[in-house]
Amino acid sequence: MVKLRRDKSQKKRGEKRLFDKFKNFKQDVLTLPNLLTSIRILLVPVVIILLWLGTPMMRFLSWVFYTVASVTDFFDGYLARKYGTISITGKLLDPLADKFIVNLTLVLLAAMGEISPWPVIIILAREFYIFGIRSLALEHALVVAAGRSGKIKTVLQMFSLPFFMINQATLLEITGIEWDPSGVGNFLVWSSIFFSVVSAFNYTREVKKRVFEEK
Repeated sequence: MVKLRRDKSQKKRGEKRLFDKFKNFKQDVLTLPNLLTSIRILLVPVVIILLWLGTPMMRFLSWVFYTVASVTDFFDGYLARKYGTISITGKLLDPLADKFIVNLTLVLLAAMGEISPWPVIIILAREFYIFGIRSLALEHALVVAAGRSGKIKTVLQMFSLPFFMINQATLLEITGIEWDPSGVGNFLVWSSIFFSVVSAFNYTREVKKRVFEEK
């Protein structure tokens, strides 16, 4: 009888722990900032498909949805900090959403011949390198926050894309202005590469110091 009561008690405690874990998971995922981040991820294929269709109107709509996605990027971080709803899910999804919309758009633009493939190759190579360094850091239970140069890199890349999405033909048809915006876009992309290299160097130095020197 005592053993039966003990088994029932252990079962109830196990069920309670499972319920608490599910409740904590639900609270971590179902937040307004995470909803905004999810919207940004869902907008990525919309932006890509409209840009790929290539007509001036489709490119303009691609820019509109890209702008909406960029606005959600500002507000999800702002709301998470303001209301103290920074979550594990948000820390995972937010940088992924940024990388999806920036890197996939750059790859498509390079495939369409509207941007040189070299800056795109450098940007992607840097992302793969940082992924490897982060994997090394995680193996040693280290979390290295993104530095200022990495944040500047992301901002420059996000600001550069509209200057390729609204190309000369699109700008001429919609506004009547005859100007090629890609020059500004290329300047911003190459500027972002400078900060990409700096942030990769700083990240490597920090991980090296904490993994191999702090023992």
